[in-house]
This record gives sequence, structure tokens and C-alpha cells, in this order.
Amino acid sequence: MVNLNEEGKIIDIKSERLPERTNFMEWYNALLHLAEIAEKSYPVKGTFIWMPYGLGMMKKITGVVDVELKKIGVKEVLFPLFVTMDFAQKNDKWFNGFKEEAFYIDGKELLLRPTGEPAMYPIFSEWARQGKLPIRIYQTVSSFRNESKTTHSLIRDREITFWHEIHTAHKTVEEARREADMHRKMYSYIWNNVLNIPDIVVSKPKYEIFAGADSAFEFYTILPDGRLLENGSVNNLGQSYAKKFDVCYTDENGNKEYAWQVCTGNGARFLAAVISIHGDDKGLVVPPHIAPIPVVIVPIIKSTSSENILKEAEILRDELISNGIYTEVDDSDITAGKKFHIWEIKGVPIRIEIGEKEVSENTYTIFRRDQNKKYKIEKSNVIKVIKDLINKDIPKELLDKAKAIYSEKIIYVTNLDDAKAEIYKGRVAKAIWCEEKECFEKISSLGPSIEPIGSLVGENKEGKCIACAKIASKLTLFGRTY
Repeated sequence: MVNLNEEGKIIDIKSERLPERTNFMEWYNALLHLAEIAEKSYPVKGTFIWMPYGLGMMKKITGVVDVELKKIGVKEVLFPLFVTMDFAQKNDKWFNGFKEEAFYIDGKELLLRPTGEPAMYPIFSEWARQGKLPIRIYQTVSSFRNESKTTHSLIRDREITFWHEIHTAHKTVEEARREADMHRKMYSYIWNNVLNIPDIVVSKPKYEIFAGADSAFEFYTILPDGRLLENGSVNNLGQSYAKKFDVCYTDENGNKEYAWQVCTGNGARFLAAVISIHGDDKGLVVPPHIAPIPVVIVPIIKSTSSENILKEAEILRDELISNGIYTEVDDSDITAGKKFHIWEIKGVPIRIEIGEKEVSENTYTIFRRDQNKKYKIEKSNVIKVIKDLINKDIPKELLDKAKAIYSEKIIYVTNLDDAKAEIYKGRVAKAIWCEEKECFEKISSLGPSIEPIGSLVGENKEGKCIACAKIASKLTLFGRTY
């Protein structure tokens, strides 16, 4: 088993077998190590070393984000990570929210950025005066927060890596709302079509968003332990930040007008969701579109057949690569069984086995990691079969499984006592609510870290609010949160 200290850091590995997934955090931390995603030996709390396989997945995700933002015309930039104190204090609500978690340097004259707004919006002010509206930019950077809570790699860190944040500024509220809707649709596409996890998106009530903001959408993941994890947000900031940072322009009548702004962001929590939702007791199950190695070929070699089998494996690898499918051949000097175990921990979507039987029969043995099943296919059909698996079959299977997991986790309730009982069984409660702050607080009083996450977008059901019994039509999810 894997021994962990109180921070979830691996002390000693006595075998390469994972803990059962029912012990979620133990399983999660062990898998980060065994699958070579993150190394937690770095001697600073809330940080880790990105290992090659995890870095490969994360770069695939950021690559998708880059492509999708390019499609909608948002340009990439890179701002400094330092924030001057005068910039930080321009928005007192922002500063008061982060000053206890900030990392200060240079005699507290500077801080490392917890978020991008105070570094970027003073520059937006200059650009707006120069007539550069609309501004539509993003960057992928690290953010730094001196978390006092328990940290979990990819979930809650002091250095939040691969954080992409989109910041835009517009002349009209209608432009800003259209922008926010584009960001929301982009995230929904990534969740469903790339990560193969259904998107849970909510509209936040006014008292849960920035003062003066117009609206906010947030995305959530339900982890195997039943906890809700915020996993991406789209904030229509209204004019609140523009007024603090003087992001304004002169209209056709010579009047000063403040811009309307949108900010959107997420990062490594995308990968945390993939690990948590798709993984099983064997290890990772990686969606094909973010797999560093979509296909691995394992030659089953006996002393008399090694040359022919290796040659067959290399020919197939080259053919797959020439068809746009990155493939590796595992010709390492260990047993086939150990190879299978390693690649199953890493969750490689497709394993192709080639032995004497396959060579003689002109077939290949295909192992699908999402199903943990083997199939025989004709050699002549291999390219079509692999392309269909990567582009259609495996993504659909993973998405359907994730939907089933969520369906099992979410339970509809009509009273708070039943809701509390279900939450402490590791489920998430779904209920009608009126969105009033008093009802938010009443639901949140059910226990530590329990709160309603907002109103589900696109779902309505008329009935009585679970907290006050008034007639309402919005639906919320609530449970324990990270």
C-alpha cells in the first residue's frame, strides 16, 4: 500500500498497487505519483513538480483552450507576475479579499499576483483611452495564494499553475453579455467534447458575485467523495472594475463612459476532474483528445519470434503516426504483464498487443482502457478502427459513464433533513430554491463547507423552495465543497 502523511504526501511505496478508489483522497494522491503526473517532494507546502506524463496532459488541455480562444478571436498576451501595491489597493474589495493570502515581496511594496485584475486593468485604462476598445485578451500563467487550508495538488495549491484567464472590455453591456455567453459555450464544449465530462453550470445569485457585477456563471465537478469542486468561472463584471481602475472612453457626444468587462478563468482543476471522474481502481482513464500517448503497442516477444514481432510493431507505429495518431512501442525489457500494468495505471486509451498469434493470423489484439476489454481486429481495418475509437467511440463511452456517475450522485430532495442525510452519505442534493440570501444561509447552516452552488442553467421546476417554502422555479445543487 501507499503510506501518506497528513498532507497526502507519499512517504513510502511498498507496492505499486493503488488504494481502492472508495478511499478517494488516498487513491488520488497515490495515483498522481504512480502515473507520473505530479511529484510532491518539493519542500514548499502547496506546490509540486509537474512530471512528464501529467505535464503532457496539461499541455494538451491548454492547447485546446488556445485553439478555442483563437476561434473566437481572443488574443494571447503575457503580463508580469508582480502587482504594485497601489494597483492592488485600487479595488478595496479585491484587496481585502486577498490581502491575508497574498505573498508579499520587496518590503511589501509588491505582491505576487493572486489574480490578474490589478495587474492588467490599469493598463486597460491606458488602452481604452487610446481607442483600443474592445479589448479581448488572455494569458496562461501561475497565480499565487498563501492558502492556510489543507492543500491538494491540482485542486487547491499555493502556486496555481497553467491558469488561463480571459479579460475583455467593451463599450456596451450587450457586447459584454455576448462575450460572456461565448466563454460559457466554449467551456461547455471543452467539458463535453474534450474532457468527456458533462458540464454542470450554474448562474450565481447577485450576493455571491462581485459588487456591481452583472452576472456570473460557474462550472462544477462532483468528485467521487461527493464533494463539489468549482471548476471554471465566467464573470460579467459590469462596470465595477472599470470604475475602480478608470477603464473608460469618450463617446460620440464627448461624454466619459465606463467600459463593461468580462473575466473568465480555470486551470489545472480541469485535469483534477479528468483524473477523479474517469479513473478507476487500476489507475487513470485518459480521454483520447488529451492523451499524451493515445496508442501504445506492446510486442509479446518470445526468444524465437522477437525480430518479426518488433518489426511488425514498428511498421504499425509508423503507419499510425503517418495517419495523425501518435503511437509508442514499448520494447522495454520487462514482462508483458508488467507493461500492461504500467500502461493501465497511465490510462492510455488504446493498447495494441502483437504476438506470434497476431502475426500468423493477420490480426491485432486491441485493449480499450475505458472498458478494460480486449478485442480482435483484422490488420487491414486497424487505421479505421483506431480513428473511430479515438474520435467517437471512447469519448462517447466516457461521457456516458460520467453522466451515469453524476446521476447516481445527485438526489432530488424536498426537505433539508433528507438533504443533510444524503450529503453525509456522499451525495449531492438537488432542490427547488428561491435564490434569496436567507435561504442560501439556511442551506449553508446544514454543516461545515455545505453550500448551494447557484441556480442550474437550463433547468427549472416549479414548486416550494426547500428552505422557505415559497413558490419558486429555480433548481440548485448543494453539498460539501472543496
